[in-house]
Formats: sequence, C-alpha cells, structure tokens
Amino acid sequence: MLLPSLVTLRHPPSHELTPEDIFESSLGSVFVNDLKNQHGDDPTTTIVYRPSNPAYAEIALQPADVTGEEQRRKFAHYLWNAGILMAELVGGRPADGGEGHAVNEVWSEHSRWFDGEWWTGEEEEENWRVRGETVLELGAGVGLGGIMSAVTGAAEVAITDYPAPPILETLRKNAETNIPAELRANTAVYGHQWNVLDDDFAASHAHHYTRILAADCLWMTHEHENLAKSMLHFLSDSPDARVYVIAGFHTGRAKVALFFEERVPGVGLEIEELYEMNAEGKRRTWAAERDGGREDVGERKKWCVLARLRRRR
Repeated sequence: MLLPSLVTLRHPPSHELTPEDIFESSLGSVFVNDLKNQHGDDPTTTIVYRPSNPAYAEIALQPADVTGEEQRRKFAHYLWNAGILMAELVGGRPADGGEGHAVNEVWSEHSRWFDGEWWTGEEEEENWRVRGETVLELGAGVGLGGIMSAVTGAAEVAITDYPAPPILETLRKNAETNIPAELRANTAVYGHQWNVLDDDFAASHAHHYTRILAADCLWMTHEHENLAKSMLHFLSDSPDARVYVIAGFHTGRAKVALFFEERVPGVGLEIEELYEMNAEGKRRTWAAERDGGREDVGERKKWCVLARLRRRR
C-alpha cells in the first residue's frame, strides 16, 4: 500500500473523464520512480482520503479556489503525501475489534497495519497521539491533519493557514463537512501568518497547544525562522508538549535539513526524534545528505522526514 493509494479524486458529475485523468491517476503505479506526491488543485474536484484505520470514515476535502500568484505560491490548494502520512499517524492503529465479522473483513483489507510497516508498536502510537490534546495545525492547506485530530478525539483543534479568504473559507467548509456536529464546537479555523504574533488569535493562544502539526511546510527556506518562531510561541510549556513535523523531499533535501539543523535549535526547540519513512511505511535513519548530494530525484520523492520537536531542556 502506497500513501497515494489512500487518496482518490472525485470529479463533479459534469466532468468527462479524459485519458489524461486516467493516466495521471496511474502514474504512481506505472512509473514507480515517479511517485505522485500532490493531490488536488482543481477546486471543482474533491480529494477523498480513506484512512487505513477502519474506525474512521472517509474524509472529503475541497481544494481552495485560490486567486493570484501570491495565494498560489502558498500551495494550500493541494494535499501532499506528508499530509496523508500525518493523518495516518494521528489516526492511530486499529483497536482490537474482537470477533466481529464486519470488522475483521475490513482488517483483512488493511492487513499491512499488522505487518509492522506503519507502526513498531504501542509506544510509537502513543508518541503521535492527539486524543485529549489541544492541537494546532500550521500551514493546514486543505486541513486534513486538523480534521483527523478532531475526529480522533482531540480536546480542541485550531486549523490555520495563510490569511487569504479563499483558503480560510475552504478550510471552514472542509471542517464542517467532515467533523461530526458534536465535535465541531471544539474546532475553529483561523488565519495565521507565521511569526505574526501580535494579532488577537496569536496573543490569546500563546503557549496554549500541547500538539502542533506541520505537514510539508519546509519548502520555503526564507520562512523557516518564522515557522519555527510560531511553533515556539504556540507550544505549551508542558514538558509533554510536542511539535509534529512531516515533510517530503520533493523540493530538495538541503532545504529540509536547514530547518532541523539551524532553525530548530536557533529558536529554542530541540529534536526528540528524527527519521525517514517512504510511501510504503519503510523506515531509515535521517541523513542531511545522501549519495554525496546526487540523490536520485525519483527516489527522493518517495520519502518523507518525520520529526517530533519539544522545547529545549
């Protein structure tokens, strides 16, 4: 099972499926060295994410109808593989469902959960838990991480992205569509520009969140310091508070390495754990550089870096 296989695109009834649509949806299977790592763009097409954990229903996400170059350069109208992986991790492993026939059938379909490819055990699941936590998603895009946090039992969720009306309106719509009514009161959408910390939202939520999510937010090196400062500002003073960071290497490994090696320690955060996982769930140790800087682009696109950060002790 590859991460992109957890996502399908649902076109409007008026859409006529073209050979290009079929070809694009098959790229990851046909060209295994050119894994598809972005999903969406067209605001008339719905991105459907089906969690591997059968305890949760599918999530239907609408991409934002962004306007102008500034909004498009935020890439908030896509769902990236790092975002899918974040949803998988905060969603957790399936619980033991006993002898129920229907549950066992679903488990059979998702048997990779029991091959150890996504999880090494209960301790690791606890490390990515958000149930009962106060959660902030930074650079939310279509909002999958925050939505999944809400449906898995987070006590409070704030879904944030760049304060452009089309982006925020889409996030509100996605949250309303996918979060059950009884959980919606604990979830809100806010505009937040990284390191702008004197507006009402930032000022009133300083040191408030015990879990902060950031999926594929590292491609702009000039924003690294701003992002890290927002993380530190919002992160709770609790010793158990953590920042979850997942990013793909499709925009270059050096950009990602810069964030962890310079910006994280520079603002008063530290790395608790840092490793790499590919689209099949296989792991390897983190490396700031591979193959002497000549890492194959197709191979690089299959991998994400995963990190848990905390306040420096």
